[in-house]
Amino acid sequence: MAPSKKPSPASSGRDQEKRTAAMRAIFESAGFADVEPPLLQPAEVFLDRSGEDIRRRLYVFNDPGGRELCLRPDLTIPTCRLYLEGKGSGEARYCYSGAAFRYQPQDSGRANEFIQTGAEFFGGKDADAADAEMLALAANAVKAGGLSTFDIRLGDLALFDALVDALDIPTGWRSRLKRHFWRPAYFKELIGRLATDTRPPRSDEREGLIAALGALDERNALSVIEDVLSLAKIAPVGGRSVAEIAERFLERAADQSAAPLSKETAGLIDSFMSLSSKPKDAAKRIRDLTKAAGIKIERPIAALEHRFELIEKQGVDLSRATFETGFGRTLEYYTGFVFELRVGDNAVAGGGRYDDLLESLGAKASIPAVGCAITLERLMAAIAAPKGRAAK
Repeated sequence: MAPSKKPSPASSGRDQEKRTAAMRAIFESAGFADVEPPLLQPAEVFLDRSGEDIRRRLYVFNDPGGRELCLRPDLTIPTCRLYLEGKGSGEARYCYSGAAFRYQPQDSGRANEFIQTGAEFFGGKDADAADAEMLALAANAVKAGGLSTFDIRLGDLALFDALVDALDIPTGWRSRLKRHFWRPAYFKELIGRLATDTRPPRSDEREGLIAALGALDERNALSVIEDVLSLAKIAPVGGRSVAEIAERFLERAADQSAAPLSKETAGLIDSFMSLSSKPKDAAKRIRDLTKAAGIKIERPIAALEHRFELIEKQGVDLSRATFETGFGRTLEYYTGFVFELRVGDNAVAGGGRYDDLLESLGAKASIPAVGCAITLERLMAAIAAPKGRAAK
């Protein structure tokens, strides 16, 4: 038997273009206007909003005028900026396809440049319907790109936020738990630290500052710390800004002055974060867990049930879906429903709701938004993988 011929770069490129065009056509047929966000972006936009996973992989540089720029690491934030520069309010549907850039270790087997095809829906008044539509569009797009079978991973950050708000814990701890939800290893370490009765010994000069900060409100304390660090000419360390270093001081001050989390509260959070089930069973399991703890978060649970109904009405098969209360993806800006389409360990597509992002980028008020993005290279790897084997 003659050996099979490998496709030429030209034919491979044409195949990728064909698949990309087929996926983008799904979004365009649903009323999404095709846009081309600029390749160069202000670095601070991503450093402040994307999360540690992207921050440490940015390609950052200064232009001749001294501005700090980066190559876009994804297309969601650049598309948000296009919306604000153009329409700026009301409903808008944009789709795109283009290169994104993230540093990858040389032994990872992944390219530093990859292609994203996706869509963003701004200003939708019915959030649950928009969430369901976006998941359905992502599923239909990957099918149009040639992937017929995949698993769906679902989550909802609004459930965790509601749980934390219902707990009898210091206000500062609530914001910390929400802020670090998307970092599983650090989150677990944080819970352990907040639940311990022991306090670190005050063995150096920093502890005097930490003790003094406990008497100030958060805004004044943050200002004092930033001034001290700036006067001492302390430069950012390990990618952390002066503001982030100051925030760590505030956290330590709060830890010193507050009582530890009770074992019951820590156990409830751990049980909640560990919950995983089929979508049809998720609401009941969450209700049972919170009812046993004397906590009621009915509104986001009811919204979850309603969203699942709408998703199925959109034609999405949830028999291959799993809902996880501890799933939040790795981007800081998500605020609610999140999802990934996966083949084994390979996340081919993902997306979710980010209602606070546009306001942080300059909008005069919060603008509801939800989107998705498909990584072409991962899609191609999943299609090429032998049946029963996960593409890496």
